Amino acid sequence: MWSLAYGLIALAVVAFVVLYAAAHAPNFKAVNLADQLYGAKEWLAEYLPSFPRVDVTSRFRVFVNVVRVVRANATAYVARQWVVFPVHLPMGYRLERVGENVVYQVYLNVTRCGYVALSRGEPAVLYEVELKHSLDQLPWLEVYAAVPRNVTQYYGWLYGYYAAWRRPPAVGLDPRVGADVGLVDYVKAEWALVHNATGGVTMLYVAAPPSSLYIVVVDYPLAIPLACPR
Repeated sequence: MWSLAYGLIALAVVAFVVLYAAAHAPNFKAVNLADQLYGAKEWLAEYLPSFPRVDVTSRFRVFVNVVRVVRANATAYVARQWVVFPVHLPMGYRLERVGENVVYQVYLNVTRCGYVALSRGEPAVLYEVELKHSLDQLPWLEVYAAVPRNVTQYYGWLYGYYAAWRRPPAVGLDPRVGADVGLVDYVKAEWALVHNATGGVTMLYVAAPPSSLYIVVVDYPLAIPLACPR
């Protein structure tokens, strides 16, 4: 009888200890870094068209969430005449979004671009882009070229925004243009990453069709357009 009683008491004590420990143990919140990373990129994608645009290199090197642009002239056929109007060409980005447990950063800057002939003899527009990213690996990278279905129609449509806003629209960025209005097709572009171990710089080289308006570097859902003055 006494052994049975002691056994029941011991069992009760063990059960109490287990329940007490469970009730007072630290509650660790599950951390989903993938969701946080996606949320950071989603936020940047939403606000990308409204970020400040700078044409001064020094300001671009200092501030974050800015777009480096250059001013160029475009030509549109409006009311049976050719009209020249200004546009902004996005050439670089310094983007950052701080989450609860992650910091997402990406830096893209076109250093050179222009027409070239590929080794197989085909013409192309070659972009040389300096790339810095907060992640060591870049499995996300996709690059597309924006090819207009009708370049005259495209610039005529873009001129409509200039006439309404009285400020230069940014090609590929403001407004977010292309396939949504049936004026641009996005085709996969050839690209390569070259890492300079000495300088710690990664260069992205993109060969786009000569008729392309700009390229788009994609870290889904963030799509970053880059243009080339020609």
